[in-house]
Amino acid sequence: MPLALLLSVVCASARASTPELRGVWMHATQIKTPSLADEAIARIERANLNTVFLLVWYWGGQAFFQNSLCPMAEGVQAGYDPLGYMIEQCHKRDIKVHAWFVNGSYGSQAVRHVLDKHLDWAVQDGGAGALWYDFGKPQVRRFQSDLMIECLRKYDLDGIHFDYIRYGPQQCYCGYCQETFARRYGFEPMTGDGLTTLPAAADITANPLAKPTTAVVLADFSDGTPAIAMNKLGEGPALLLNWHAENEMPPAVAETVKLAFGVWTTGGAQVHIATTAATRSEYGTGSLEAARATLTRLGYRPKSIPAEQIAGLPVGSVLVLPAVYIIPENTARDLEQFVRKGGKLLIIDGPVKSMSLPAVQRITGFAGTGRYIKRLEIIRSTGRSPLVPRGKHHLDLAHWRRRMAKWAEFRKLGVTELVRDVYRRAKGLKPNVQVSAAVFSSLESADSVYQDWPRWLREKTIDFVVPMAYTQDTAELARRIAEWKTLDPQLQRIIPGLSIYQETGGQTTTRNLNLIRSQHRLCRQQGAHGVNFFSLQYLNDPLIWVCCTEFFPVKAPAYTPPRR
Repeated sequence: MPLALLLSVVCASARASTPELRGVWMHATQIKTPSLADEAIARIERANLNTVFLLVWYWGGQAFFQNSLCPMAEGVQAGYDPLGYMIEQCHKRDIKVHAWFVNGSYGSQAVRHVLDKHLDWAVQDGGAGALWYDFGKPQVRRFQSDLMIECLRKYDLDGIHFDYIRYGPQQCYCGYCQETFARRYGFEPMTGDGLTTLPAAADITANPLAKPTTAVVLADFSDGTPAIAMNKLGEGPALLLNWHAENEMPPAVAETVKLAFGVWTTGGAQVHIATTAATRSEYGTGSLEAARATLTRLGYRPKSIPAEQIAGLPVGSVLVLPAVYIIPENTARDLEQFVRKGGKLLIIDGPVKSMSLPAVQRITGFAGTGRYIKRLEIIRSTGRSPLVPRGKHHLDLAHWRRRMAKWAEFRKLGVTELVRDVYRRAKGLKPNVQVSAAVFSSLESADSVYQDWPRWLREKTIDFVVPMAYTQDTAELARRIAEWKTLDPQLQRIIPGLSIYQETGGQTTTRNLNLIRSQHRLCRQQGAHGVNFFSLQYLNDPLIWVCCTEFFPVKAPAYTPPRR
């Protein structure tokens, strides 16, 4: 036998005797019938994987398991229990099953289940972005803990798995959070006129327009950069929110949008939302979808149209352009005519890559662009319009930074309390069950969303974490692993989460196999006790072949961290 082949066989045999987590995340939407589940299990088994993290709760409060708190998900075959079937079939094949819960994100732009009875359980962020559960409220934490523990009690699970165990929106302006925070830390709560009038503070990301010509600046940032502006062109107005307001919209700014739309939609005018093909190709549709969610939460249901249909919009229609950075010349002409004839235009983070076009300058009332902004900012009314009311309160950045430091402490504690409670109850019910969480891969990024996973490891209120290291840069992955080892030198409680998909031309496909190989090899070389792939839908036949012949040529038991 050739030496290379002999060494390969010896190494494979050694790996077979050593427990290793060979995991994959998968969505239960892929197993709405037993036959679909059988197909998924066959792929997992062919790849010699030994652990599946099955997403069983998300989608606006829908579940893929039997419980007393949420409905079974739409489209599940009558009389069929997806989670129960997966556990039964996977355990026959020595495949572990962890129930995966999306805890923070609601999973629907419209209120469906859970929030239909408890809308106050959502983060009240002023209207920006999608719906998120508010971990600051004990009722929310108890509900989610009860749901996860009921799942564990009813099913022979090997683990329960947190995801989105963090915050999306930076702020919650609800009375409970503001007053609880104020009592605990000694700051004034943000309530009343302090919410609905400017000044307001926000973490701003902006590609701002600059050099106003005909536009009237209605609010500015602390350095004088225009924040909100209105331009009149012919019979129509163009309102500019000069930052990514679809992601960060204080209530006072939401009031401005509602005041403007209240006038603009009088008589039933339809609200439309659009982007251009060039913008979509280069920047994707994230801003478009975030703006749609924001407008929906403010009470409007925007209709998507292609940019080519702008010329045909009825006079008086409302059009929203969210982060549409690239506007072709013919579309700019259509937009100009739309506004001149009486169309109403809301621009969010303006067309910075098309400001050389005279038509765009006439529409916006600006002649150029400013420097990119990513920082904490104060938005101040200039007092020039009742659309942007100016309050009597005062804000300064130094005070706000002190407040935000304590706010971070307050929010992190809410997230951590849920993890602690589930861990305590799970171990009391089934001591051998594994409690884990998908987490942001860098400590800085985790901190920015109030996800204190190093503390969970330190306090031993989680068995292991799976950092989502989805980078295509293997050198960056190496830096992430080095950072993890400052917390867990032997990687006993940190399992790398690797992406097996990539986005190309607006489509998601399985990653280049050599990239997957190099990242898997790096994790092994660094002493990782396994990996978890995202996600099953990208585990195609060529990658299955690589898994079963190179990564995992023989079966192995699933790794679990040492008992404490």
